[in-house]
Amino acid sequence: MINKNQQIKFGYQLTKIGVIPDVWEVTKLYSQIISIKSGVSVNSEDRKKNSNEYGILKTSSVSDGKFLPSKNKVISNANELERAKLNPQIGHLLISRMNTPDLVGACAFIPETRKDLFIPDRLWLTATKAASCNSQWLSYVLNTNYYKFQLKLRATGTSNTMKNISKESFLGMKIPLPPLQEQQKIAEILSSWEEAISKTQAVIKKLKKRNKGLAQQLLSGKKRLPGYKEEWKEKKLSSYFSERNETNFNDLPLLSVGELGVYPQTESNKKDSSNEDKSKYKRICPGDIGYNTMRMWQGRSALSALEGIVSPAYTIVTPKENASADFFAYLFKTEKLVHLFFRKSQGLVSDTLNCKFKDFKIVKVQAPTSIEEQQAIAKFLDQANDELKGYEQKLAVLQLQKKGLMQKLLTGEIRVKTN
Repeated sequence: MINKNQQIKFGYQLTKIGVIPDVWEVTKLYSQIISIKSGVSVNSEDRKKNSNEYGILKTSSVSDGKFLPSKNKVISNANELERAKLNPQIGHLLISRMNTPDLVGACAFIPETRKDLFIPDRLWLTATKAASCNSQWLSYVLNTNYYKFQLKLRATGTSNTMKNISKESFLGMKIPLPPLQEQQKIAEILSSWEEAISKTQAVIKKLKKRNKGLAQQLLSGKKRLPGYKEEWKEKKLSSYFSERNETNFNDLPLLSVGELGVYPQTESNKKDSSNEDKSKYKRICPGDIGYNTMRMWQGRSALSALEGIVSPAYTIVTPKENASADFFAYLFKTEKLVHLFFRKSQGLVSDTLNCKFKDFKIVKVQAPTSIEEQQAIAKFLDQANDELKGYEQKLAVLQLQKKGLMQKLLTGEIRVKTN
């Protein structure tokens, strides 16, 4: 809502869409869009096309402000291929005119022409006036929270699962329009952040693949670290762990066990559904491993660095002197061990499967007899994961910086030099 009494800085003006620089205009989209075309619905096979085939884009090919050409289905029928006419074209915008309530109005800039792909009827191909509107800049504008919300408001339909935006409603939206050179400079700045984000995401993907391979090799003994040659032995988990079943520690903090490890319940995104009476809650200590008794066959376990209490739904195991909890925490996540826990769990259907300590302790594992080798493997994998976490943190910072820049550059709060 516009506040007409707010103080306006020198060089800015109050408009119907907010405060913008006084050299910017407010215009409707129809004055800047020169063409808007819908694709054609064709029959296709529900599989991704090969390099020598033709495909039609899925609506998911427009997501989070990006054009994702890999989201496609193959057109294997020659007659259907004849009906498909519209290709993604470089410099144009792809807009999801019909989609779920959360995704309708999704918009992406197309960085390359794809003659092997076609656009379905639920997507629009939109071109802008090159002399006054930079299409990449416009894609950033339409991907701000404000315009995402505006697009959703314009979506109509009686279905709760599918909404539609009309051309008239879309083209009637008002946008702030900087001079063309300023648009181009803003798009250049934001695209440089996108490039950095994309490169970081590629590194993360590569590191995840590498770490998975390292874990598979090191935790199976197929790859050995230098200096360790002693043969691994198969033993039951009872040789390495005992159960910690200690209750009535109500003075200890309540902890949660999740994919990120063991952490205070106060830091959890989930609502606290714990019982008021926590006398039966189990104590967990640093170095213990807690696992969901009914979900161990899904790999639901975590190593604790904290002391506290957890739900009775968890089984707590504590390592013996010959066991490195760090090593076994990694081992318990491998496909082989998860499958073994599934086989040993008791119950008729998946929702009732239980892997209690009596079931856990009889699982046989191949492991180094030397605790030093166990610790060395865990340390090696920790270092590999720390490198991955470093890039994930870098990605989060870049994404936050881009979000902040979009807010300030696309509203004119920060101006750019065009000379």
